[in-house]
Amino acid sequence: MNVLLIGPRGSGKSSVGVLLAGRLEIPFRDLDDLVLGSFEQTSVTEVWATCGESAWRAAEVKSLKNSLGDEASVIALGGGVPMIKDARILINLARDAGEAVVIYLRCEPDELRRRLVADIGDRPGLTGEDPIAEIDDVFSQRDPTYVQLADRVFDVSTAAVEKIADDLAEWIRIV
Repeated sequence: MNVLLIGPRGSGKSSVGVLLAGRLEIPFRDLDDLVLGSFEQTSVTEVWATCGESAWRAAEVKSLKNSLGDEASVIALGGGVPMIKDARILINLARDAGEAVVIYLRCEPDELRRRLVADIGDRPGLTGEDPIAEIDDVFSQRDPTYVQLADRVFDVSTAAVEKIADDLAEWIRIV
């Protein structure tokens, strides 16, 4: 079964995902890395500037579909993936078939801001604002969709990544 980690940028999907995959003894896939590898550009910001957000979103759906059809893995989805209708359909089909469990790593906006100020990385703005300034708006837009898709909502605002990975591995083994 695939373990799909969803949540906003900065929620720890990749950090937790690597540890969780190790605990479950299955591969880890970072969908952002897979998608970026399908373009000639070397950064998400370059892809968005050169090819557009729509090309990135289409590649996210394609990479998600390929990943879901491959061996069971922990898959960290980009923050925008659950907002794409075709991606939500794929996620729901996989979950309904018993091939995926969806975990929302929920992190409060103030903590997201603190984390992203420390390391904004290769994150283009989503609303035309600075990525730090838009956190509250993006969170309020996406949180209801994340909650609706999730089999489990896990608050990661204060817990250490090791503890989160341990708790999730224990929960997944029960499911």
